[in-house]
Amino acid sequence: QFTGAFQAVVPWHSQEAGSASIPQGSTLWVTSMDDSGEWVYAQLLQAPMGLHTWSELPPPAWVPRAVLQRAVYTACSVFDATGQAQGLSLRQGDHVHVYHREASGWTYGARLDRPGGDASRRRVQSQSEVEVGWFPEACISEPLLLP
Repeated sequence: QFTGAFQAVVPWHSQEAGSASIPQGSTLWVTSMDDSGEWVYAQLLQAPMGLHTWSELPPPAWVPRAVLQRAVYTACSVFDATGQAQGLSLRQGDHVHVYHREASGWTYGARLDRPGGDASRRRVQSQSEVEVGWFPEACISEPLLLP
C-alpha cells in the first residue's frame, strides 16, 4: 500500500497553471494512488525551511510517484508495547515509516531493522521493515532530512 508520509527526492513543478510545485525535501501525506500506479494524491505537510513562500499550505494534488520516497522518522522516546496485541515497541533512536495517523495521537507504522554502527541517511533508506504496529505519535520527531 502506497499511503502515509513521504518526501520529495527531487523538486517537481506541475505544468498546469495553479497546480502543485513541490520543493525537494518536502514532506507529503499520500492518501491514494491512481490505477496506473504512477501518480499519487498528496497533501504537502512541510517544506524545507526557507523554500516556500505560501501563507498557507497548498491544497492536495496529484504528484508523480517517482519523485517520492517513504519518509523516515526517528523515535525520540521509548514506547513499551509489551502486552498490546497491535502495539509497536520503540527504543530511542529507532527509525520508523509512518502509514496512518489518528486524531487521537496514535500512529500506525513500521519499525526498520536496527543495524549496528553508523546510521547514515543512505543506510537508513536501505533498512528493511521488520515489525508494524501502533505507537504514540509523540514518540517520533520530524522526518530525517534528505541528503
